[in-house]
Amino acid sequence: MKKIVLSLAVIATMTLASCGNKNADKVTTTTEQEVATEKGEKFNVNLTDSYVTWKVGHKGGLDPRFGKISLQSGDIAVDASGLNAGNYVMDMNTIAVDRESVSKDEDVAKLEGHLKNADFFDVEKYPTVAFAITKVEDFDASKNESKIEGANKLVSGNLTILDNTVNITFPAKVTIADGKTTVEANFVAQRTDWGIKFGTTDKTGAAISPAEWGISQDMEIGIHLVADKVTE
Repeated sequence: MKKIVLSLAVIATMTLASCGNKNADKVTTTTEQEVATEKGEKFNVNLTDSYVTWKVGHKGGLDPRFGKISLQSGDIAVDASGLNAGNYVMDMNTIAVDRESVSKDEDVAKLEGHLKNADFFDVEKYPTVAFAITKVEDFDASKNESKIEGANKLVSGNLTILDNTVNITFPAKVTIADGKTTVEANFVAQRTDWGIKFGTTDKTGAAISPAEWGISQDMEIGIHLVADKVTE
């Protein structure tokens, strides 16, 4: 009986965790790649209108935490084929927890402090997270799937967290009009790929099953970039 109850609990945990990512695409990953050369017109990322969102399953997906991170800098390049290169830098000192994602009695500042310490992003040592585009391809709906409505590009880039660089590929919706370029994406990656291992071992230091992690192995990242054309 105990085994049956345990099995049902594990299934429920996995189901709830996956439900938290129902609007996000799964990235594919590889090793660090050569950064794309900018071609065409340059657009500067609007730091007021742009942001990155984050979401991590907590307690088996029952209690997800989410919030935003501000950008420190960024630019992209656009030619006749569309977006072709660019980069942006996140200011990890701005990582914020949305009040709606925690109970009314929970200390948001304390949780933000935990995210900034060495258990997670070690912001004092690594104050930024960087992304640099390595390749942009047209999104082919006959070969690829995306939960982003209107996805029209496959973007690959080097994502550097804690000084660890992994190349990721994800669908994106890129819109170019009236001197502005917007890039929207929402994807899921495994945090351990960048060395974020908090909660992955027991008290003895032995690895535990991801199904038993109090904090999900997946981190959901949303990108909302607005970039303005540079004029002479």
